[in-house]
Amino acid sequence: MRNILLAVTAAAGLVGCVGGIDMPSTPPAPPPDGVGGGGTGPAATEARKLFEDNVYPIIDGKCIGCHSSAGPVGNITGFVAPSKTDGYVTAVGYQALIGDWTPTGAPILLKVAAGHNGTSYTDDEKSKISAWLTKELDARAGGTTTTPPGGESPAEATVRLTKEWSGCMTLANFQTANMKAWGNMRADNSACKTCHVVGEFGNIASDTDNPFFTVISTNKYYMAQYFTVDLTGGVATAKVIINTRSFTGVGQALAPHTEHPRFNLTGSTGLAALQKFYDLTVAAKTAGTCGPPTLMN
Repeated sequence: MRNILLAVTAAAGLVGCVGGIDMPSTPPAPPPDGVGGGGTGPAATEARKLFEDNVYPIIDGKCIGCHSSAGPVGNITGFVAPSKTDGYVTAVGYQALIGDWTPTGAPILLKVAAGHNGTSYTDDEKSKISAWLTKELDARAGGTTTTPPGGESPAEATVRLTKEWSGCMTLANFQTANMKAWGNMRADNSACKTCHVVGEFGNIASDTDNPFFTVISTNKYYMAQYFTVDLTGGVATAKVIINTRSFTGVGQALAPHTEHPRFNLTGSTGLAALQKFYDLTVAAKTAGTCGPPTLMN
């Protein structure tokens, strides 16, 4: 299993299928709010300001050399826009950067902490990135900014629910749902497996059950492409939902995925399989038949 995850990690930096990424001639459109748990309202405005004022200067200084959206080195994720004006939409459009939005589950912090490319953050920089992530979760929790005594914060609820969900997913349900349909889904003239068969570009879509199932059930970054935590009703009603936001943005070639081949998520074989897998996983959770968490990171 460890070798599978190492292979997936290495594959994320492979040269891609769609060529270089050109910046659009007009400012990028914002991602669809309210889809898949996106935040709205004053807290969301505050979160964007924290990113633009405090986080963008950090990634612009440390990451743009390899991850510029104008042309990422090796065609790896271009999550840093050359201008701050486009910076927020570009960054939050990459699930591989923000993960589950928690300080313990966002690759923007964790990859550097693991020694990514010899880069490091100061304590002040870590604090600024964590504050931004926390505010993003607040926005997704209806603007909640305080945690009641003995209660969970949005980040704590997200971590708990994600871990629980990993233990509720089973290979048998994955196969019953025909999740391998994702590998053969078409984006323009290409099957998704052409570019994502072992996890390239932060997403895995294969026409074989493994390592597809193993990866999304043990690696929270890859799980986040398919499932997210809905906090829109507050922490008390938080639950795992299908991450339609992620696939809608990519399929419609919204910024920063303007070069990605287009596909329609609605009515697709992939979404039908994902809905079936989700329903079966919810049923296991409701019945209390889940196993222990399987996440390895």
